[in-house]
Amino acid sequence: MNSSNLTPTIAGDNDAPSGQQRILQAVRDRNDWPRRAREGEKFRRICVLDTETTGLNLAKHQIIELCAAIVDINDTGRIVAVRSVMTGLVDPGHALPPEIVELTGLTDAVLAGASICPEQLTELLEYCDGVVAFHSQFDRPFLEKHIGRHVPVPWGCAMADVPWRQLGFEPGPQGYLLAQAGHYMANAHRAKDDVLALVELLDHVCRDGESVMAKVLAAMDAPAWRFEASTAAYGFKDDLRDRRYRFAKERTHKLWHKHVRPAEFRDEYRWYRQTIGKRPVVVPLPACERFRTNETWMPKPPKVKVPDWLR
Repeated sequence: MNSSNLTPTIAGDNDAPSGQQRILQAVRDRNDWPRRAREGEKFRRICVLDTETTGLNLAKHQIIELCAAIVDINDTGRIVAVRSVMTGLVDPGHALPPEIVELTGLTDAVLAGASICPEQLTELLEYCDGVVAFHSQFDRPFLEKHIGRHVPVPWGCAMADVPWRQLGFEPGPQGYLLAQAGHYMANAHRAKDDVLALVELLDHVCRDGESVMAKVLAAMDAPAWRFEASTAAYGFKDDLRDRRYRFAKERTHKLWHKHVRPAEFRDEYRWYRQTIGKRPVVVPLPACERFRTNETWMPKPPKVKVPDWLR
């Protein structure tokens, strides 16, 4: 094969000729980004965050490492500066499971005596106009567990808030999406490396001319709702699961629910009426309440029309 016929390309470019090769560039280091936005430039201050934990079970496990990058976003959704990158460790008070040591490279000796002040972490979040994580459904509950309370700051999710397939990507883990965007991570599963990789991914300009960050911020600014299937009989559980409703097993009253965005609302509402035969309970879901653990919200009682003879 003649190497001159190979054309470098990156993800989202479906018009590239066949017989391609993909050239990946390393994720930019902290020092490769400006420290401040240009004088007079308008921006939003966003916290890009990642956590490493002792496991996946929120009730049993806890944060052992956290990294937060404070970035400035201009009006077009591009990252114009990385103000700071802060990393902290937490001693869980017990030996790390071997699989976590292997995954993260952290050890009991490295974590011994380490801690992250909840008050300082709260101040950092409140300093920003919003928080973005790759998997906010995972990171936010662990973060609020560490802080010990709810911090009412808007959250966005790079995994859930971005229509990856429509943009020419095959959805998957952060590293997989990053490779499709033309970059690779030298290291993974340490919070700082994951945050810098996420910053790179968020700044990627998609084939429609908008950055990934612009997509996330648009989703944060748009309305959203929680559809609560409290009107559905038990027999519809498989239908709800297939429709990607989540089961809130932590609630006193077990409940299927789903985060619904504007583009999905009409179709989801129609599906519920046709399948369940009733209206769903629709609860507004502002960005400051999204991706929280189930114990932090109470279901809204459905409106039931009482027959005249029972009044």
